[in-house]
Amino acid sequence: MGQGANLPARFLDDLLSQRAELVVVLAAVAVGLWMLWHRHRTGPTDWWGAGRASQVSSTEPPARRVLRLGLGWLWLLDGLLQAQPDMPRQFAPMVLVPASAGQPAWVSDLGRVAIDLWTRSTVTTDALTVFLQLGIGLAIVLGGDSLLGRGGLGASVLWGATVWMLGEGMGGLFGRGATWLTGAPGAAVLYVAAAVLLLVVPTGAWRSGRVGRRLTQAVGAFWVLAAAIQAWPYEGFWSGGRLREVFRNAASNAQPGFLRAPIDRLAVLAGHHAAGVNLVVVAVMVIVGAGLLSGRATSAWLAATGGWLAVTWWFTMDFGVLGGVGTDPNSAAPMALFVVAAWLALRPARAPSPEPAPAPAPGPGRVTRPRAPEPGAAGRDGARARERPRLLASWLVGAAVIATVWTAVPVVAAVPSAVATPASATAALVDSGGLAGVPGHPRAPELSLVDQNGARVHLATWRGKVVLLSFLDPACRRACPPVADELTRIAALLALRRPQIEVVSVDTSPQHRSLAALGSFDEQHHVASLPNWQFLTGSVAELRAVWRAYDAASQLPRAGSMPRSLLLYVVGPHGDEQAVTVVDGAASPRIEVSYAAMFAEEAARLLPQEPSRGLHQG
Repeated sequence: MGQGANLPARFLDDLLSQRAELVVVLAAVAVGLWMLWHRHRTGPTDWWGAGRASQVSSTEPPARRVLRLGLGWLWLLDGLLQAQPDMPRQFAPMVLVPASAGQPAWVSDLGRVAIDLWTRSTVTTDALTVFLQLGIGLAIVLGGDSLLGRGGLGASVLWGATVWMLGEGMGGLFGRGATWLTGAPGAAVLYVAAAVLLLVVPTGAWRSGRVGRRLTQAVGAFWVLAAAIQAWPYEGFWSGGRLREVFRNAASNAQPGFLRAPIDRLAVLAGHHAAGVNLVVVAVMVIVGAGLLSGRATSAWLAATGGWLAVTWWFTMDFGVLGGVGTDPNSAAPMALFVVAAWLALRPARAPSPEPAPAPAPGPGRVTRPRAPEPGAAGRDGARARERPRLLASWLVGAAVIATVWTAVPVVAAVPSAVATPASATAALVDSGGLAGVPGHPRAPELSLVDQNGARVHLATWRGKVVLLSFLDPACRRACPPVADELTRIAALLALRRPQIEVVSVDTSPQHRSLAALGSFDEQHHVASLPNWQFLTGSVAELRAVWRAYDAASQLPRAGSMPRSLLLYVVGPHGDEQAVTVVDGAASPRIEVSYAAMFAEEAARLLPQEPSRGLHQG
């Protein structure tokens, strides 16, 4: 940054990381070309048993085929949704953080690890999820009942369970406000259930009506349980604004007006008549569930279930894919797969087509002409035509596997560090977007200002030290005081290295730039006694020059004061910019968390001797 650059440095790291992802794609293409060359040299090959897919698809029962293909296409859709441009930066604060909020400590701790991993390397972690989910979907769709297909189902179980625990907060089941209306128990756990069903139930069993009856009863029991949770007073849907917030949250996503308007009206209705609306929701699920459990008029009750799924998918789940950070179509889509599979499994199986009658033996006087042999070229062409789908399946899944392994290496390597990171530091990492390395490490712009004691200082004054340079308003009452507290914690964490660290803040208020204002701020936040604390001010012209040089003056409010954004540079001992973080809209409550560990770790890394001694000391 520095030198008036307008592009936040935290986004430059993403740009550089994308080059590594390009290498992955090129490697996948190279694998595909190698497989084509290998096929040309060796002839048709049944890669990973994928050739069985074409044989199985013709005999696979319709119910199983719909469930399998639907699950595979859901994974493919999830992978494509994960590739949306907003995902790398917005997925953690917009999806992971809300999923773990309000959950018990043991659930939120799992979510915190996922948040920390994601925020450390946003593009690589997002690319890992994209490649993994595309690979699972391709294996399930193209693999059929082969080893490849069953491997995809096994991966679906493992990855679905991981997403459910780390990314969905276990569907919110262990906190207040769990409801089917928002997708509880979570789409990922339904993916797991579908994959387990496909793995455990033999293919032939799907032709009997027993699987359909059991699946119908399971769906009915699910609705009864969902109704019980919805009616439980602890969840808070009978009064207050919790039910209204369900509709408001659905309407808050970016979407066409004709979709939002009826949701807004339902939110108003739920706000005024929460008990009545909740009674309707509970009654619908109880009636549908009891109807399915009764075993009578099953097709009609399955149709009613489909209608209920359509209503909730629109009015409360918002289709799950809108807003730019939707990761899956929510729980209604996989539940609809179970409903369709149950309906197909209940239909009477078709009788197998009779074997063709053997040709009559030639009688007296009957002349039989031998069939001409199949031409060699035509036979080879047919074999190649049958081989192409198998090769394509193996190529696509192989490319996804290679890309997944490539991107998984740095993510897995970061797991021990993510587990050991304090929760407050993870929250700071999410709020700030993390410390981004400044490409090229340019020389930090010079400054000449007055410290809180009235002495003129320059950036070169602290050459040989690590400088944590921030911008604070002494009259700010919401965002700046917590930041000042974090700066004092940094000094405490690096107490043994204090002579090598300088914590410097530049005044950002043209109206409050006197030494008295700075001294009052220092006393109030107990930083006046720190020997390495500097709060700098100067004339309006001098301050504006520093703001421009460090890109801290992107806009000025009408009142004339600086915007309450938080900008902190880490300047190395040689005066070059090492890292920067920007927090826009510092009024966010998440700003009141510990940034100290994040900045202290970076400062210690730059110190010339024993960079880890100062951490955890003092």
